[in-house]
Amino acid sequence: MIKTPILIVGAGPTGLMLSAQLHRYSAPHTIIDRKEGITTLSKALAVQARTLEQYRQLGIADAATREGFVAQNVRFLIKGRSRALIQFGEIGAGLSPYPYLFILEQARNEALLRDYIVSRRGSVGWSTELVDVRKNGTGYAGTLKRSDGNTEEFECQYLVGCGGAHSPVRHFLDMPFKGGTNEQHFFVADVTIELNVEKQGLLLAINQKEFLGFFPMSGDNQYRVIGILPPSVKDPADFPFDALAAHIHEVLDIPAKITGHAWYSGYRVHHRITDSFQSGNAFLAGDAAHIHSPAGGQGMNTGLGDAVNLGWKLAAVVNGWADAKILASYNEERRPFGVQLVHTTDRAFGVMVSPSWAARQFRTRVLPVLLGAVLKFKPLRRMMFRTISQTRISYRGSSLSDGSGSSALRSGDRFPWFEWDGGNSFNWLSDVGYVMLRLGQAVGVNIPGWSGPVVHVAVTGSAADAAVRAGLPANGVVIVRPDMHVAKVITH
Repeated sequence: MIKTPILIVGAGPTGLMLSAQLHRYSAPHTIIDRKEGITTLSKALAVQARTLEQYRQLGIADAATREGFVAQNVRFLIKGRSRALIQFGEIGAGLSPYPYLFILEQARNEALLRDYIVSRRGSVGWSTELVDVRKNGTGYAGTLKRSDGNTEEFECQYLVGCGGAHSPVRHFLDMPFKGGTNEQHFFVADVTIELNVEKQGLLLAINQKEFLGFFPMSGDNQYRVIGILPPSVKDPADFPFDALAAHIHEVLDIPAKITGHAWYSGYRVHHRITDSFQSGNAFLAGDAAHIHSPAGGQGMNTGLGDAVNLGWKLAAVVNGWADAKILASYNEERRPFGVQLVHTTDRAFGVMVSPSWAARQFRTRVLPVLLGAVLKFKPLRRMMFRTISQTRISYRGSSLSDGSGSSALRSGDRFPWFEWDGGNSFNWLSDVGYVMLRLGQAVGVNIPGWSGPVVHVAVTGSAADAAVRAGLPANGVVIVRPDMHVAKVITH
């Protein structure tokens, strides 16, 4: 019999991040997955700035940035001709310590999180499947099945489904997964291809009817390619790579040579979200709670954000630092963002794949010019970065946010990144617990409903000057939650 306060079902990026967060707070838990180990496929590629900021709290951001690389630009190849080269560079300069578009394959992200868990003397129960779950007096009980056929009973107080779109937790608890599915069949392929184009960023190859997206990977001449399956493919579940290679060459319409491929697959794009991310003492996170198109590289990052948000709250309850009612704020904070993301990514993806005349004209004529124009203006460039990077996410409407603050900084907002000679604001947020920043003559205050660790920081000198420029009060207190969002702003 396994008895654990928290059982995490699913050890993809979301489940691994949740386990890492719980280890950071020394909260006991168990994590299982039916797979034999971390994925060997690249799957998701984009790692947004907010994810790297969260990795920074775990101490693994430097390892991530050493392994991946920055996408410097996007090139538009229209009907075989290079029509626009739009530079991204550090489009978020001054907004984050990671002001760029970053590429790191999912397998490497999972490895970093797994290694962190191991470094904290934790482990993952691989080759273990959830085959039954039922409510009991204090939480949930059920049966786990190993790959060798042996079974074991479990009991837990809190159950978290991180098992992807086919989440067994969501299935057993009968939580609706509403939405729809795009009509077209798409493909994804990791290929080795020789292109007469510098490998510095993204490549969009577009003609009147088709589009291909080339996303650079860390290996020489390696790209992730996505697009619509060609009409010659009758069975999206079974087709030869030669048919796909011929389609890629046709749409590219430039000299290119595909010399190999790691994997490829046909798929359909779904857009679905659960009515709630919580049911009693059970929670859903990542693709178990919301799935959407790959537009904008948001999927993996959103799941990781779910895990960070839920992780500190579960740890607080299990460790006795906060009342269990804090857990309701997980759904309050993460589901609205999930709804917005499902809708916006679906609309964007629809424009890229629509066969309509208007959509074709937008892809081939308007989009390259529009994107180039946006990046020329600093306010628009910063807004674009904050949206894509997920540094714009705010929880102002949460029950944990009291509405305090100013026009520049309010409770629920992400705590801002800023620097001064010899320091930066995120160094204050490295330790476990709430952070209380005191500026001017202000003195500390109690944090209602919290008995866990509190880090006290007196902000003085050049740090205080930089803080005021970033929107913090010259004389007051700013309380920051463990997930780097502002809890309260007090101005004296």
